[in-house]
Amino acid sequence: MSASRNPSSGILVFVVGALLAALLAMHELVPTTRGLALVIESALPWTGVLIVLLFIVALFRFSVLSIIGVLLPALVWFMMFGGYLRPADVPEDADIVVASQNVGARMPQPTATAQSIIDRSPDIVAVQEIESLSGDIITEQLSAHFPHSAEEDTIGIWSQWPMTEPTEIDLGIQWTRAIATTISTDHGDVRFYSVHLPSVRPGQESLRNNALARLSEAIESDGAERVIVAGDFNSGNTDRYFEQLDDGLTGTREAVGGGFGFTWPSIFPVVRLDHIMVRGLDPVGDLVLDRGTSDHRAIVGFIDVP
Repeated sequence: MSASRNPSSGILVFVVGALLAALLAMHELVPTTRGLALVIESALPWTGVLIVLLFIVALFRFSVLSIIGVLLPALVWFMMFGGYLRPADVPEDADIVVASQNVGARMPQPTATAQSIIDRSPDIVAVQEIESLSGDIITEQLSAHFPHSAEEDTIGIWSQWPMTEPTEIDLGIQWTRAIATTISTDHGDVRFYSVHLPSVRPGQESLRNNALARLSEAIESDGAERVIVAGDFNSGNTDRYFEQLDDGLTGTREAVGGGFGFTWPSIFPVVRLDHIMVRGLDPVGDLVLDRGTSDHRAIVGFIDVP
């Protein structure tokens, strides 16, 4: 009997598809034990590959059940991630252009790294891991191009417009990993946060999770109408703790689409750890730069003031 006339031939496809759909829809039920949730949630966008493979299997085990087994996870996946796949162009100009990169401590070719950011003509730059001689060179290059800057520990902000003295955001750790300043742009004041949340490894997420919660509280309590938060969050878009970040924030890549915009690791990015998020502003573009010498790719966000 051919597979197309055998009702049982698609049972395996149906079962796998149903389980995949359930994982996508209820991933927050996955236990956090030993970093299981961290790994699974970071990889959720890549389940699209599994759905394609399931579809190929279904072609050889064709039945009503196999069709349902593919459609179930496909529909859930597109409900979650379809917006990222819509075509998007990088605008020629915007009211505010923001660049951000974790440049990596003691990295090679720091001058080229700084220049690659400058070449994109951003108005504001947030940089993380400014350390050692490479950090000094990057700082010197950016400061020569931008008239206003602020640095605290290993993070910094450079701006074409005047800014207030930065204040440290307490993330519950011993060193400075987040600062905020008010930047007087040509389009009005904007509250700008530069952040670098603690690194995370499977089973060792508590420090980052606590820092995310504290950052969310600080932004939520900030009375500024227009807010930009940029930096290395060490969190993917689908991480349950990242999703709890202030609901009023919108990521530039999430808003405009054009793909997932993965940034780490730079040699073959599989997750977006670096984000530019806004409140009270309109994201109109998002760009991930080509691989440099850091393990993070730089991102550029294009933002209009309503």
